[in-house]
Amino acid sequence: MILRPIPDHAALLVDGTILAVADLHIGLEEQLAEAGVHIPSQADKMSKEIEALAAEHGAKTLVVLGDVKHFVPKMASRERRDVYLLFARLQEKFDAIYVAQGNHDGMLRHVLPRSVKFRGPRGFVIGDVGFCHGHAWPYRKVMASKALVMGHNHPAVAFRDPMGTRAIQPCWMRIPFRRRHNRYAKLPKEAVVVPALNELCGGVPVNDLRVNFLGPLFDPALLKTDDADIHLLDGTHLGKLRDLRLDASFRSEDYRQ
Repeated sequence: MILRPIPDHAALLVDGTILAVADLHIGLEEQLAEAGVHIPSQADKMSKEIEALAAEHGAKTLVVLGDVKHFVPKMASRERRDVYLLFARLQEKFDAIYVAQGNHDGMLRHVLPRSVKFRGPRGFVIGDVGFCHGHAWPYRKVMASKALVMGHNHPAVAFRDPMGTRAIQPCWMRIPFRRRHNRYAKLPKEAVVVPALNELCGGVPVNDLRVNFLGPLFDPALLKTDDADIHLLDGTHLGKLRDLRLDASFRSEDYRQ
């Protein structure tokens, strides 16, 4: 089992043949337009990025770790169109496509091409690796895998200089599991939290003192979050999360999930 983040991309290569991405949030542009910010759809850009990475690395299977769409619970017409066209295009490039249902993905099943393997919020397993979005408790068989790969939290790391200037950069989290938990007889060695593919999502500053991680898997009795290794997209290893804590002065409304 080899889990390799692709440098400078929010994409993970699993065993050399599986490309995993998370949190496309197609339709987010429409919400921004309602607030007066007009940005072209990111669906075509993300599709091209996925295609290019698959061609470069020889990936044959695509896994999308949930939150394909953005609006909850409705689905806008442009959002519906962009979702279908993205997957219709990608199905020609991959032997198999899996989608793990995210908390934003109501009605998604009815829009996807029939060839796409849609899986519920409790996840699924390919080989030795479990995949899920991260907003629900996974199946026991998913948690019996050697590693768990998930999205949902849009991880990023915050920087703040002595003058108070702040910056946020997307990051990877590799978090060790504890040895046992009362809900699961077996646990993976680690969880890999994949940053959002859609750059418009921003990120949750995982090292902010007031960060509130989403989803049941961030139970302190399950994950040793303070021992998480934090890497920037370019591969830079920043160290353990416990050593990176700071007061980034963010409010919950300063970022979206």
